[in-house]
Amino acid sequence: MMNVRLKLREPKQFIVPKGPSFRWARTVCSDLDGTNIIFKAPRYRAKYLDLEPVLPERRYRSSGSSGSSMPFRSMYSDEDAEKGLKDHFERLKFFYHAWAFYGPWFSGTVAELSLSFDFIKAVNFPDSMSLFHPRALEQVIGEYLTFMYSYHLDFTRDYIQELDAPVNWQPLHHLPVNAVRMEAVPRDFSAHKTKNHLMFFPIADDIMACLHFMPSRILGLPRSELDKRVSVDPMYELMDNIINSIQLELSPEAKAQQARALDGLGNTELVKDYPLLKWDNATWEVEQKYLNSGAA
Repeated sequence: MMNVRLKLREPKQFIVPKGPSFRWARTVCSDLDGTNIIFKAPRYRAKYLDLEPVLPERRYRSSGSSGSSMPFRSMYSDEDAEKGLKDHFERLKFFYHAWAFYGPWFSGTVAELSLSFDFIKAVNFPDSMSLFHPRALEQVIGEYLTFMYSYHLDFTRDYIQELDAPVNWQPLHHLPVNAVRMEAVPRDFSAHKTKNHLMFFPIADDIMACLHFMPSRILGLPRSELDKRVSVDPMYELMDNIINSIQLELSPEAKAQQARALDGLGNTELVKDYPLLKWDNATWEVEQKYLNSGAA
């Protein structure tokens, strides 16, 4: 019997892909030094992304024998030092999943959404700093964005930066702490095509959660062309559902830290607008030349 290889057809119409149902998402629970984190996410179902799924331990402890230790690892390297970046962050890899999104019959996977949910420890900052203080959280988020994206400079375009952040800064109000979501957006000329969607919130004076979503479409085309072919809305809906499902119950110690940080503070909320960070030395005229024309 002869096997005939099935060729996936390339759809001509605009695709609204179908992903996992959030209705059947499982609940993920973890206890970090007495602070309870609960959220919902569908089971891992990736097609092209080949990283192994990560699920959190049921309990983490910074000291003592009850529960797993909190395995923070430095994010700093010799290459970071050469780039002039600061040694400010350690990471605990808490949760990683990815989900395939499918097109019509016989068109296969057209998009994938990944989520890296990490806890970031702020190090080498003043001991008096608390991430529960809105101004401190804003500063550390800016430092983190700088650490992650500032070195992406295009040498063919007078070393202008390849990404803009934070874009669409949006404070959130469904948690008992300050929280915010935003995007880091590659410029049109960048080889990076996927918008990075991030969410941050503190759980201790020196620890913040970072959710990093990457909604990718499989075709290797400019984002403007992808927008004409494959909808991102189903991936965005799943992102929103996961974010909205997050529940946080601070430990007594974390509540005391929050109270100390906010004591006497007139405005306890995050700023409503956060200006874009500038990581290059290009003049406004140089930036506009390449942003307007896209020319190399």
